[in-house]
Formats: sequence, C-alpha cells, structure tokens
Amino acid sequence: MVGGEARNDRSGAVVSGVGTKLEDYYPTYMARMPLILRRRSEKSLSLEACQDIAQEAFLNVARRIQSGELDDGVNIEAYLTTAAKNLACSRMRARRHLELADEVLESALELADEEPGDDALEELVWPAIEAMSVSTRKQVVYWQSQGLTDIEIVAALGIPADRVHRERHKAVVELRRALGEFIRDQHRNKTRKKDR
Repeated sequence: MVGGEARNDRSGAVVSGVGTKLEDYYPTYMARMPLILRRRSEKSLSLEACQDIAQEAFLNVARRIQSGELDDGVNIEAYLTTAAKNLACSRMRARRHLELADEVLESALELADEEPGDDALEELVWPAIEAMSVSTRKQVVYWQSQGLTDIEIVAALGIPADRVHRERHKAVVELRRALGEFIRDQHRNKTRKKDR
C-alpha cells in the first residue's frame, strides 16, 4: 500500500490517506511513545500510565481524522507526538492539583492536632467550603470532601474529567486564600511553589 492512498479497512469502510498513515504508524508509535512520555515525566508517570496516554492520544487523533478535521497534508507523526505530549502534561498538571489539595487539607488537619479540642474540618474547612458561591467548583470540592473519586464526580455532575480537575484547582486556590491565616508558612510556601 502506498502512503497517501485511500484503502478499505477491515470493516469495508474507506480509510483516507492520512488515516492509512495513522494505521501504518501505530506499531512504531506505541513501541516508542510510552517510553518517551515516561522519560519526559522524569518517571513520575508509570509505564502503564504512559501507554494509556499514548493510546488515548492515538484514538483522539483517529476521531479527528474520521470527522474530517485533519486532511492528507498533515504530518501525522508530528501531530500524534504533540497530541500525546500535551495529554501527558495535562495528566501531570491534574496530579499536581490533587497533591496541592491534599496538602491544604493536611495543613488544616495539622492545625487541629496543635490545638486539642478543635476539629479543623468542622471549624475551618467546612465553613470555608460552605462560604463558596454556588457553582460547579463548590460542587466538585463538596463531592471530593465526601470521598467520591473523580469518575464518580464526573458521573454525578455530568461534566468532563478535565473540567473536574480545573474546578478543583480553582477551589483549592480559593480555599487556600480563605484558610491562609491558619496554614503554616512552611506549607503555604511549599504549595505556592508547586502551583507555579
């Protein structure tokens, strides 16, 4: 099969030239890209996570080809590599936001340990959450505080996972401001560095 020609796939549907290039590139891409992503993440992402990211990026690009968003002139190797790297960056950012949320909550809990009889969650964190304006952000942080996973929050609110991550980050920033006077300086500085 010559690179840019259309052909029929296994189901009999016609695959465009760029679709053909994508199919042909798949084995090479899946052998190399997870290793590249793992190295770029400085091994903070597992090989399995990198394989999942590479696969998801491949499927996203395939959908764009199928919907006609990409034409035969696109450099499929460069496009797919960029898509995978961007997706890996988004995953790493989302992970940092979760770590940041955990640190803010941990700081509040340490405060409760220092002042026996005070319940930091009841006296500080819950009122700060309740004081947030009614929004998706408040709903995300409320459901997370109830122990729901991201998948459960996505299902409960009917919003995409990347929006859950964005709203949680905004909520953490808002809560950090509200609880700032109660968070020790060493924790405040550490979370600010991670947030940059």
